[in-house]
Amino acid sequence: MLRRAVERANSGSYVSSSILGSQAEISELRPKCVFVDGETGELATTTTWIRENPFLFATPVIAMVSDLRDASFVQAYRYGADDVILRSNVGGVTRRIANLQDFDPTARPPVSRGRVVISHHVDQYRRLLGRVLRQACFDVHFAVDADEIIAAMASELQPDLVVVSNQLLPMAKIEEARRAANSPQTRFVVVSATASTRIVLDPKFPHSATIAEHAPHDHLLFVANDLLRDGGRKGRQSPRYLFDTICSFRSEGEFSPEYGLTYNMSETGIYVRTLDPPPKNTKLWLELRPPGTAATVHLRGNLVWVATPGACSRATPPGFGLEINVQASPARDLKLYRDAYSTLAQVPNQIALSWRP
Repeated sequence: MLRRAVERANSGSYVSSSILGSQAEISELRPKCVFVDGETGELATTTTWIRENPFLFATPVIAMVSDLRDASFVQAYRYGADDVILRSNVGGVTRRIANLQDFDPTARPPVSRGRVVISHHVDQYRRLLGRVLRQACFDVHFAVDADEIIAAMASELQPDLVVVSNQLLPMAKIEEARRAANSPQTRFVVVSATASTRIVLDPKFPHSATIAEHAPHDHLLFVANDLLRDGGRKGRQSPRYLFDTICSFRSEGEFSPEYGLTYNMSETGIYVRTLDPPPKNTKLWLELRPPGTAATVHLRGNLVWVATPGACSRATPPGFGLEINVQASPARDLKLYRDAYSTLAQVPNQIALSWRP
C-alpha cells in the first residue's frame, strides 16, 4: 500500500519493511517523512532512534494504525509521532508525501522564542521534549541536575522557562531554587509520572505547572506558551484548552472524511493536528465528541490558518485551525459543543482536560 501511495505522489521516498534494519540507508537518504507501525512496541524504539540522528531530527514520523480510537491516536503522539493515519487511507498517505516535498528536514528552525532549560533523568524523554520546543523556535538547553538548573537561572542568559522531572526538582522545591538563583519570575513546568492528565494551575505555586509524563509531548508546548503569555489567557474572550479526541473533517459537501486528533478548543474554534490539512479558506464540516459527552456533534466553519512543519509563525504542532460558523452549524450540535466548553471553562485555572482512555 505504501509503495502504491509513493508512486501516486511521484516521490522518491524510500519504503522499507524494517526501519531499524536500515539505519545507514535511512540516514543517507534524508527522507521527507517516515511511516511506522503505530500499534507495536517498536514505535517508541523507532522514534527514539530517529531523534538520535542529527539528520533525522526534524523528519516527521507518521504512525499507521488500524483502529479509529482515541487511545490509538493519543498513544502514537505519546511515543513521539508527528501524525497518525489509518492504514487503509492510501490517498492520505499520497497527500502527506506530496505536502512534504518542499519541506527540508535538515534545516533547523530559527530561534525566535524564549530560552528553555530541560532536565530529565531519562535521555530519550529529554530529547523528545527538547525537539518539540526546538521545532517551535525555542532556544533549548539541557541541564543534568538541580544544581545546573540553578546555575543557569543565576547566569546572565537566564532561561525564561525550566522543564524538569519531578524526581530532580519537585514542585515544592521550586521556590527554594528561585531564591537560590535570585530569579523569582522564572517559569517552571514539572514533569511527573504520577500527574493527572487534567492540568490545573495551582495558585500555591505561581508561574508553574505540572504535566503528566505519559501525555503527548506537544502538551508541553501548549503549557509553555500559556505560562510565558503572562496572563494572556485571562484577556481572551474565549480561552483555549488542551483536549485530545479524534475528529473527522471534510470539505463542504464531500462524502468521505479525513481524520485527525484535536489539539485545543475554544468556544469559537478548534485546532486539529494533521500533516494533511485542507487548503486555507476551505469551508469545512467537522465532527467530534466534545469534553464529557458521548454524542458526536457536527460543526461547520472556515479553515482560517494552517501550520506546516518547520514554520515558526505559530507555536503549535502541524495542523489547522477551524473557526466555527455559528449560522451554518446545526443549532443542537452547536449548543452541545458550547455547553461542553462552558463546563470545561468553569474549572478555575484549568488548561487541559483528560483524554479518553
